[in-house]
Amino acid sequence: MAHSAPASPVDHVGGSSGTVFAWDLRLQQQPILLSGVSLNETTQTISESEVWEVQYDSYTHSSNINSAPSTRILPIMMCSEDGILAVLEQGEEPIELLAENCAINAFDIDPQNPSDVICGLEWESIGILTRSRETVARY
Repeated sequence: MAHSAPASPVDHVGGSSGTVFAWDLRLQQQPILLSGVSLNETTQTISESEVWEVQYDSYTHSSNINSAPSTRILPIMMCSEDGILAVLEQGEEPIELLAENCAINAFDIDPQNPSDVICGLEWESIGILTRSRETVARY
């Protein structure tokens, strides 16, 4: 199970079968499913294995985020055992940024330049991903 400490009143947790939940501590309601299969099976799964790490993604900004109510969950990035690095946003299709044929065990987003992401791979190597705005554009 992966967990990252957020700087806001929202907490994210990832688990098995590509499931990622967000708990909005301001509302104290049931968790918000960002990735995985919900009871009505409407949510997309980007990964089918263990989610290793979850972090806020300060680089990805949807055009809806400024006009949305303050209860909207900010985009997150996750990595998984089946080699997926992806961005998840509430109510949006997942965006796969990287798919490796080995586990992506961890990643870090450069706080000074959030377009740069460094990944720790299962094969005792690192991967460096530099994103452009077109990579994450939604509209």
